[in-house]
Amino acid sequence: MNNKEKEIEEQEGVPSYIGHRQRLKARFLSDLGRSMPDYEMLELILMYALPRKDVKPLAKDLIKEHGNLASVLTAPADELLNISGVGSNVATLFSLIHACSNKICWEHLKENKTHILSDKNEILEFCRSKIGYAKQENVLVIYLGKKGKYIKHSIEQIGTTSMVMINSQGISRNSLICNAEAVIICHNHPSGNCSPSRADIEMTIQLKSSLDSIGIKLTDHIIISPTQYYSFAEKSYFMQ
Repeated sequence: MNNKEKEIEEQEGVPSYIGHRQRLKARFLSDLGRSMPDYEMLELILMYALPRKDVKPLAKDLIKEHGNLASVLTAPADELLNISGVGSNVATLFSLIHACSNKICWEHLKENKTHILSDKNEILEFCRSKIGYAKQENVLVIYLGKKGKYIKHSIEQIGTTSMVMINSQGISRNSLICNAEAVIICHNHPSGNCSPSRADIEMTIQLKSSLDSIGIKLTDHIIISPTQYYSFAEKSYFMQ
């Protein structure tokens, strides 16, 4: 919006942000937001929680604080509420969008009739949506049946900002309970660096040994962050 357009709207008694919002909506509908920067997408979301306020400054502040749109929408509600301008409506809306995203991924996996491992990007997207933006390290386990058919998933451990333990016995026990034939595990690195630590490697070897002993395959161990990933399977750890 240029200064002339803003001046005309204000002279007509219309708040300048009203026209700006209409233009944002039109741009979004033209390509479903593909050409829009993160802060403008966030503006569109915020205007539904704050319908009578210019939300561009708040959108830019949130992106500056958290880095990108995904990190804003997945931030804990209590953390968001500490930011000036964010009230319960905004925090609830963000949490709702995150929950809906997770549910969409879960439903897609649940109803998928094809081999779940046929698309590695689908697995990465699911893992990232579940734990990729968490502030503490989490262990996500995906249990698979015959031919890789999805059975269920669960977050089985929550650690600190730099460490989480993998419970080999617990994962093995749960695999037997749900009649799994294979398991994918994933944990996140909040630092953004997905290179495995020595502890990550040792715990992966221990888990593989535990699952092997009961005839269950450890298909992969993925380390995920908002922008990167590391796959033990791709590095041939499970080929040895």
